[in-house]
Amino acid sequence: MRSPGPVAVPLKAGRAASVSRLARVRHALQRALAIVRRIIGVPDYETYLAHMRRHYPQCTPLDPATFERERLNDRYRSLGSRCC
Repeated sequence: MRSPGPVAVPLKAGRAASVSRLARVRHALQRALAIVRRIIGVPDYETYLAHMRRHYPQCTPLDPATFERERLNDRYRSLGSRCC
């Protein structure tokens, strides 16, 4: 008995699965990049904005330059926080 040939998948269903797979891969890459940024100490402005919108909607968030300056000041404020 011969096995059936490839099963035809409707084009729209195939595209939806492809887009969904692409979205999952993109999300996984974004999460991995955020983790790497946290490990090496790069401040994540987008996460800060989301936090401010969620918890402090009445406050005006810092602009990107001020945010970065504040994060760097916080990071290197104490003498024990440097590796070298």
